[in-house]
Amino acid sequence: MMNTSLLSENAVTEMLFDALPDVVYFMKDRLGRYVRVNQTLANRCAGGDKTKLIGKRPEEVYPVALALSYARQDELVLRTGKCIDHQLELHIYPGGITGWCLTTKHPLRDDQGCIIGVTGISRDLNAPNDKASGFAELAAVLKFMHRHFAESARIEDLAKKAGLSVYQFEQRVQRLFQMSPLQLLHKLRLDEATRRLRETDQSLADIAIETGWCDQSAFTRHFSRYAGMAPGRFRSLGRAK
Repeated sequence: MMNTSLLSENAVTEMLFDALPDVVYFMKDRLGRYVRVNQTLANRCAGGDKTKLIGKRPEEVYPVALALSYARQDELVLRTGKCIDHQLELHIYPGGITGWCLTTKHPLRDDQGCIIGVTGISRDLNAPNDKASGFAELAAVLKFMHRHFAESARIEDLAKKAGLSVYQFEQRVQRLFQMSPLQLLHKLRLDEATRRLRETDQSLADIAIETGWCDQSAFTRHFSRYAGMAPGRFRSLGRAK
């Protein structure tokens, strides 16, 4: 049960986020049910009526594939207390149009420090008709990176696909994603590795090779920096639930 005082404290936050049409804001309880949403989320998923979202889980709001991804994120935050920062993912806009966003999620804690929910935002990167974000030039190369993240990729080649100089490409990626192109590529690989650790019984060596790392050692080093623990430890925590 969500703390009522915490809900009251976040009422002002919700009203502030109501004014941002390119940002989705939400609070969920420990069961992953919405307890607060901003108007943007209501407009996109409930015909503008916030009350239609309260008490619902992602699978009752989004297509299955997206809902499973969102629910996995929520469960990770609730279970570990770790934040998810600038997660690149798809989102749904009115009319069923999909677009890219950056999602951040943090645990909600009560006065005793116990995790009682999760709160977060998703910021649009390429909302329909958005001509000013600078995302359009990156759309094709981003799709390429998602499909071929396990392959060797030179920044020069990625910049060429985007029709930009290396400097322009690096600056554009840094501004939109708050990370370098190489960091973005690593993040795509690690996101897929995390999914496989949680959902499959593949060996660490196979996961390392199939997600683009030169060997298990490199994979373990980068994953530990990304997740705060070694991949084997991450997998064992999931299996202990």
